[in-house]
Amino acid sequence: MSAVEWSEGDVVVVDDALIDRVVSAALEEPLRRARLCLHSSSQDPVHEMMIALCCDTEIAPHRHMTKSESFHVIRGLLTVVLYDDEGRVVERIALGVPGGDRPFAYRLGRGRWHTVVVESDVAVIHEVISGPFVEGDAETAPWIATTQEVKR
Repeated sequence: MSAVEWSEGDVVVVDDALIDRVVSAALEEPLRRARLCLHSSSQDPVHEMMIALCCDTEIAPHRHMTKSESFHVIRGLLTVVLYDDEGRVVERIALGVPGGDRPFAYRLGRGRWHTVVVESDVAVIHEVISGPFVEGDAETAPWIATTQEVKR
């Protein structure tokens, strides 16, 4: 499996073996993350992905001006970090798996600066975001180089 793989067919069944494949791919990738797209095309109006994130992956703070996103945790622990327009942390949302002591799902409306910090060796999420995918649609925070608190 590569860093991004597309599912095939109209029916996609997700089991532990499939999640293990996505995790294995993330562990091998230079960016330390991998995704299996459950939707069939980058032009689909709804994108659903199984995403494995290693604890040392870097996800730059960004925002989506025209899209909302949501995800739920399947494995591991992570924190969603929200920022104001100057790059100050305004909220941390600690998430874990269902049945644990943390919430397991969240939804973020459009226009909010955010990132994800993985707290376990690997975390796996099922993310849903509006499509279609447009390269450069996510705006990377302009203050990344000027703040000491980019990740945490």
